Order: sequence, then C-alpha cells, then structure tokens
Amino acid sequence: MTNKNIKGVVVPILTPLNSDETVDTKSLRKLTNYLIENGVHGIWISGTTGEFASLSDHERLVSIDTLVDEVSGRVPVIGNISGPSTELSLKMAREVAEIKLDGIAVTPPYYYPHSQDELLDHYRYISDKSSMPLWIYNIPQTVKTAVAPLTMATLATEGAVVGVKDSSGTGELLAELNVLCEQGDISFLRFLGTLYRTTNSGGVGAHGVIPAIANLVPKAASEGWEAGEIGDAEACKRANAQLLSAVKISRLAKSGGPNAASLSGLKSALKIMGVLDNDTVSRPLRPLTSEERQGIPKILEELNLPVAV
Repeated sequence: MTNKNIKGVVVPILTPLNSDETVDTKSLRKLTNYLIENGVHGIWISGTTGEFASLSDHERLVSIDTLVDEVSGRVPVIGNISGPSTELSLKMAREVAEIKLDGIAVTPPYYYPHSQDELLDHYRYISDKSSMPLWIYNIPQTVKTAVAPLTMATLATEGAVVGVKDSSGTGELLAELNVLCEQGDISFLRFLGTLYRTTNSGGVGAHGVIPAIANLVPKAASEGWEAGEIGDAEACKRANAQLLSAVKISRLAKSGGPNAASLSGLKSALKIMGVLDNDTVSRPLRPLTSEERQGIPKILEELNLPVAV
C-alpha cells in the first residue's frame, strides 16, 4: 500500500502497559482489532498517545512489531521513530527497517530548539539513509520547535517527505501549506492531530485526522469522517455528538496534568469495556483514582459502549 492511499481517520493508538511498564502485547492485539473492526482507516503507532517518550527503544520496537503483525496489512500503519537527535531517530528507523510499516514519522529533535535550516538537514539526512516513506510529525508544544510550512513544502518538493501530522492546532498551519502545495503542484499528505476536524478535514485541505479519542470511539470517528466526505450533515452531527461526549473521559481526573488525564481516562475506559487488561500509564503520569473511575460507566452508557467489568 502506497502512502497515496492513506486518508481518513488514522488512530494514534495507545500503548497498553503491564504494571512493570512493559508492553502488554495481548491487550495491544485486542485494541488493534477493536479499532479495525470499527472501521478506522489506519493506525499511528508509538506516538504521543502511545507514550513513546517514556518507553525504552526495546519496548517501542515490541509495540511496533506486535501491532504490524496483528494488523497483517488490513490498514496502513505509520510508526513514529522520533528521538532527541537526528542520529537517534535514524537508529530507530534502522531498527524498524525489517518491520512492514507503510511509513515512519519523525518530530524535530527535542530538548534543544532548532532553526528551520537544521530541520531541513534533519529530515533530508533521515530520508537519505532510510528507504521508508517519511512523515513530518509537527508537535511544537512538546518538542519546542515548529516545522514551518515552507520547510515542509521544500522537503516535499525534494521528495524527502510524503506527509505531515500537524498537531500544532486545528488547521491554522494548513492555510499557508495548502497554498504552497497548490502553487508548486506538490503531492503531500496533510493530516491534523485533532478531533475537531474529524467531519470537515477536507474543508481545510487535510486528507484526514489523527485523533486520540478515536481509541475509544473508532466507529464514530471513522463514520463521521466518511459522512463529511459525502456531505451527510445529519450523520456528521451524530458523529460530532459522540466525539464530544467521549471527551468527557479526559475530564474525570481531579489532579495531574492534561496528558495524564486523557491517557488515564482512555485506558481505564477501555479496561472497563474489556478491550484492555491493564490501564497502567508510564510514570510519572498519574493514573485515575478508584473514585475518578466511577464516572466512566455513565459516559460509556451515553456512548452505547459496553461495560464489561
């Protein structure tokens, strides 16, 4: 499957963890099938939602290998191989070279802020040394450096990159990027890392979305995107209602940071549904308390999702 075929809802899959923070491969396989059986169009593995920055390279490789094996070609899979430097990202790219990914994604190097010239060198170097289609993962709120639209367009023109996951907002960056791609007749896949464009991503020039909430409600997300493509306003309205109800899961935590609230809520909900066996999050992310978990069944009932435990 070529990258030109990738569109729609690509889920940034959670990484189920055992209590010792090793990958719970059994739960990962169950979650993978839950997503595919509910119509998702692709999977993004070892991303921010997958807690990649908290896991060892070994555990990241276990998660990627397990997922690709379970997917078995049913949907495209993009693997995030980002590291804090160009060489460390390339090292991970070489590690996954024998795994049948449909592409790899890389953030700018993190810890130090970088110039656009340095980012050009970063992506060119990895592209030159790797045979897999390369995606830009633009998430400046966690890596300090944003990839500018002109930098993306330049790399795409050179054939160094094939697409971008833009998690910097809800589509603002695409206003400039779309113009650059149109003027330069550049083929470049554009995905947004937000749920708020699920039913109208095409309206802002995106080929799809990569929303974390789709781990919980993959059917609503995929059907909502498909409804948006054909202009079914009523179906879009129903899907958006489901997506917004699902977001309540991330508001159950009374303390801890926003990432912990979202990841803990999603994992605990999926455990209650019987999709995951564990709801462990990587330290120091804060898990939901027993009291906070008590709010999950009501939300699942609103979403017509099963309460198994």
